Amino acid sequence: MSESSRYTSPLDDVVEPSDFKFELPDSSEGVVFVVDNDRTSGTLNAGILKGVGYEVRQFATPQEALTELRRSSPTILVTDFAMGGLSGLELAQAAQEHDPDIAVILLTGSGDEATAQAALRMGVSDYIKKPPEPESLKRSVQRAFHKRAAEEHHRALVAWMKSELDRRAQAVREVTVSTLASLANALDMRSPHFQGHSKAVAMQAAAIAEALRCDDAEVEAVRVAGLLHDVGMMAVPDALVHKPESLTPEEFGVIRSHCDRGVEILEPMKHLGRSIRYVHEHHERWDGSGYPEGRKADEISLGGQIVGISEAWIAILESRAYRSGRSREEGLEILDAKKGLWFSNEVTEALRRADIGMI
Repeated sequence: MSESSRYTSPLDDVVEPSDFKFELPDSSEGVVFVVDNDRTSGTLNAGILKGVGYEVRQFATPQEALTELRRSSPTILVTDFAMGGLSGLELAQAAQEHDPDIAVILLTGSGDEATAQAALRMGVSDYIKKPPEPESLKRSVQRAFHKRAAEEHHRALVAWMKSELDRRAQAVREVTVSTLASLANALDMRSPHFQGHSKAVAMQAAAIAEALRCDDAEVEAVRVAGLLHDVGMMAVPDALVHKPESLTPEEFGVIRSHCDRGVEILEPMKHLGRSIRYVHEHHERWDGSGYPEGRKADEISLGGQIVGISEAWIAILESRAYRSGRSREEGLEILDAKKGLWFSNEVTEALRRADIGMI
């Protein structure tokens, strides 16, 4: 790419403060309140979390926990759902009124799943069936801890960017993308099957754009969108990401919402331009069967089509908990069967010419 033709932004020359580099926090920085009127269960769960380094405080009643919560600022609240006095959900609502950032994990008994799923829509981070498996509890708390850190980092970054824009007409482009990419990488790491996923999608998308003879600005726009396409997944609970059974229609709706959530996260960063649209469209399909808006054919931007087929291609090649990754030949057979349905003939043929496989 020549220096004269390289895409530039009025924000390119701003240097991001060094303390804005996102790093996953150490568990010793997290304060967890464990609330369970069954002292044996509470002690067991508290011990599991203390064992991985969290500062843990245990409470036998929701009233005690709420009184202390209003005096201090725990990072995470792990609470039993069914308790005397306040329910776990009522405690969660009171906690979130006091501190909207607190991450709440509900421990539910058999038969409470419908209420727990409704709680997800109210802002509860996750729910786990009792008695929780130690690894499930640790993973859920870790994800909630990392998600809160990522959200706080994101807000700080947006606030800093707004102050920069107030002070001058220029602010960060590539530094911002790098910072958001670190959040995407943190999301990829929540499952061994997704590590490197966002980077692979970005590289594949850029290769397809080049095969289609897009200009340098468009190649960069689809690369950025590929890198950030799943940033909205930070709003999807681990309970759904790792669920081994088929998702219910309601649960699938939560998964589908990650396209809209991604736009909400990226929208304040206007300098990302068309990349935001491509993130929103990466699950739209040529025949109108995709989401979130059911767009079809040329209603979907070329960049959205490129990121969409790149994500689908990498997903086909990657292994999952329930299957091994497909070979290139098997993958091409799958895409050929969907040519003209999921993706246009033009974009599918461009993938054939530009396939870079797993990185």
